Amino acid sequence: MADGSMMTGSSLPASALTRRAFSAGLLTTGLLAGSGRSLAQGTPKRGGTVRLALFQQSTGDTFDSARYDKGNDYIRGTSVYSYLTRMDEKGEAQPEVAESWEANKEATRWVFTIRKGVSFSDGAQLTTDDIIFSILRHREDKVASTAKQLIANISSVTADGPGKVVFELAQPDVDFPILIGIFQFALVKNGTYDFAKPIGTGAFTVKEFQPGIRTVLVRNPNFWKQGQPYIDQFEMFPIPDASARANALLSGDVDMILELRGNGIEQVAKSSNAEVFVTPSTRYTAIQAAVDRAPSNNTDLALGLSYLIDRKRVLDTVLRGYGTIANDHPIGPASPYYNAALPQRELDVDKAKFHFGKSGIGASPIELSMGDGVLYSVDIGQLMQREAMRAGLNLQIKREPAESYWTAVAGKRPFFATNFHPRPTYNMLLNLSWKKGAVWNFSHFENERLEKLIDMTRAEFDLAKRKEQYGEIQTIIHNSGAIMIPTFLNYVDGVSKKIKGLTPLPIGSLGGFNFTDRIWLDA
Repeated sequence: MADGSMMTGSSLPASALTRRAFSAGLLTTGLLAGSGRSLAQGTPKRGGTVRLALFQQSTGDTFDSARYDKGNDYIRGTSVYSYLTRMDEKGEAQPEVAESWEANKEATRWVFTIRKGVSFSDGAQLTTDDIIFSILRHREDKVASTAKQLIANISSVTADGPGKVVFELAQPDVDFPILIGIFQFALVKNGTYDFAKPIGTGAFTVKEFQPGIRTVLVRNPNFWKQGQPYIDQFEMFPIPDASARANALLSGDVDMILELRGNGIEQVAKSSNAEVFVTPSTRYTAIQAAVDRAPSNNTDLALGLSYLIDRKRVLDTVLRGYGTIANDHPIGPASPYYNAALPQRELDVDKAKFHFGKSGIGASPIELSMGDGVLYSVDIGQLMQREAMRAGLNLQIKREPAESYWTAVAGKRPFFATNFHPRPTYNMLLNLSWKKGAVWNFSHFENERLEKLIDMTRAEFDLAKRKEQYGEIQTIIHNSGAIMIPTFLNYVDGVSKKIKGLTPLPIGSLGGFNFTDRIWLDA
């Protein structure tokens, strides 16, 4: 079936149940409930160059999808590579290189039918061997993939003739068509380990790439989507200063910017040539504790810090209202799985003093590592520092350099800030950030019951049981002392009014970081 839905006969016993189960597990509940305004109206026009200003600057920029860890990489990757599937604004998997798929009734065997006529930018045809390598390379130790945890459930990937790829899973996964389309699973040539000169089957080819400085992409003449992309060239480069970034959009020097902040939001909203592009989301900035070392292995110390956060003030003043209040776990309040029975943490100096007293920390200085590379972390840290004085805690803020933050700070300091983009399902996010040994388990937290529950949610068809499992997951994380999540952050970006073709997806900025093959300039 060309629409990518479950085939009857060999599919799950009730495909409607599967779609409901998936939708309930989405991180994108804000989208399903109604999200930012689409800019997709009109008839596409061809030609022109679009320039995007990024807010993060990193020398770790890469075209190796196994190492992707930030929005810059995701946008770059979705422009140059193709994927088996793509998530739409309804939270459902749609065909890309895979035309259709079907599963057995246990959801442990998935067969994907591959589109004919897909070629790499150098003219070579995409084969099933390329697809199999693109997935299984994430298992290899030398690849050091950020998605290694996500393919642990895949027992084998094989070809069934030239046009089908078969995935055998160790445990059921009702959301597998979404999983196989995530940013890390870009389709590359069989045997590719060097990504200095990337070759993909995506809409663009690489003209210039200077990590941390500039990326210039030009139209791929061999792109398999007829008539796309609409623009001739796409450029992206960092402008870390928020005011300078907003001014670049207002002056027309760039056409799109990531992360409007502060007064820049109002300035763009009033502009005649640009507009604010808001995407509701469960993205978050967190304060994390590395629980494998002192003093951050002191649960009372961490819990005391959690009561120093005025979440309402963070939402109203730091985020300008563009977000929702969180409760120290990653499940959003709009989700059917949200555990409303957990008491909402609020600013409470007396509770903070109680936990600090139990911790025995006394007058010892406690250092929080923050940085401009972690969205809003410095603002949150400064608010916490003011309240710490009232609670008798010697809390110090250390500002770390943005360009090395994710390699030298996150997970390597006792207390530090992190940003997390949503993943299409909560199970994916939990696998990446709360499993033992997971690449983004920055707290180094280990809990056998939590890991068992994460696996159970992936395989559970019964929605009521899933809700119970996710409820217990939230309780464990909430009480762990390993993470403080004050609020969920909407994506607030800026876009020239000439840009068309954008539809918000709450897994990322500007169409879920996956938009360059669909936008056009209405000059």
